[in-house]
Amino acid sequence: MAAGAQTMEPMAPAIRTSLPEGACGDTILIPVKLCNLPPFHPVASKLAFCSDDAECDVRRMVAIVGGDPALAAEILFLANSSLFGFPARIHSLRHAVAVLGANCVRRLAMTVAMRSLARGAGPLVRSSWCHSVACAVIAETLAPEFGCSAEQAYTAGLLHDVGRLGFLRSYPSEIGPVLARDYENIGAVIAAERQAMNASHGEAGAWLIEYWALPAVFMDTCAHHHEELQESDSPLLRATKTACRLADAIGYTAVRYENTAGYAETVHECSAYGSTRSFPAESRLCDEVVSRLKIFA
Repeated sequence: MAAGAQTMEPMAPAIRTSLPEGACGDTILIPVKLCNLPPFHPVASKLAFCSDDAECDVRRMVAIVGGDPALAAEILFLANSSLFGFPARIHSLRHAVAVLGANCVRRLAMTVAMRSLARGAGPLVRSSWCHSVACAVIAETLAPEFGCSAEQAYTAGLLHDVGRLGFLRSYPSEIGPVLARDYENIGAVIAAERQAMNASHGEAGAWLIEYWALPAVFMDTCAHHHEELQESDSPLLRATKTACRLADAIGYTAVRYENTAGYAETVHECSAYGSTRSFPAESRLCDEVVSRLKIFA
């Protein structure tokens, strides 16, 4: 039975942020069990902060990733997968970083870190994970259209629903029945989340970004990705909002909706802040998402 606000456990410290529409006051109280989630992968977190660092060269990247043998092994595995299709096998982390490039290695590290949060759970977690990967792939593809870096757009897409994954890991019996229903639209989902958890997944995600000490720019994309596109949005937020909608449009919804807009309709709705001429064909995006999910499963 879903717990209401009056029966919830004590709340974690409040997050003060620019709140999404519908949130009350200037603070949000986050369910305390989110504090019990494991810390975000320290190496992936460190790499996220050196993404724009010109001094983060191959040697430093190898030193950072090499500090976690398990992560290094995962990256070597992915470097040798069909995702890249190199003709010769890559045997060392240094070779992988040199061939793939620092930005690609950072994306892989972030994916491995997020995948660990989505492991060992049921279909609701799987749906959320697939939606996040789809959003990341689409945001990465559309990044030049919106004037932001592909790496940052990918990470924003991957992290934008981390609050929902956090809820599913921390409060499965409370949030599970909520996310298993059919909804008319995202507004109805957010209202149901707030009734059950005292916070939406966007608000919880923004809190987790701060709690895990990840770059603050991702708080904004977590907290506001379901709001309407606005002229005042940052390029990264525009890319994330658009990618989230397009992920739904090509069939990767995190929850079930009674009606979901198709790809062409969604592209048209999002075109006010980007030229539709540069949006890829739906089939291309679907193929790319499917190939990534096969590798990241």
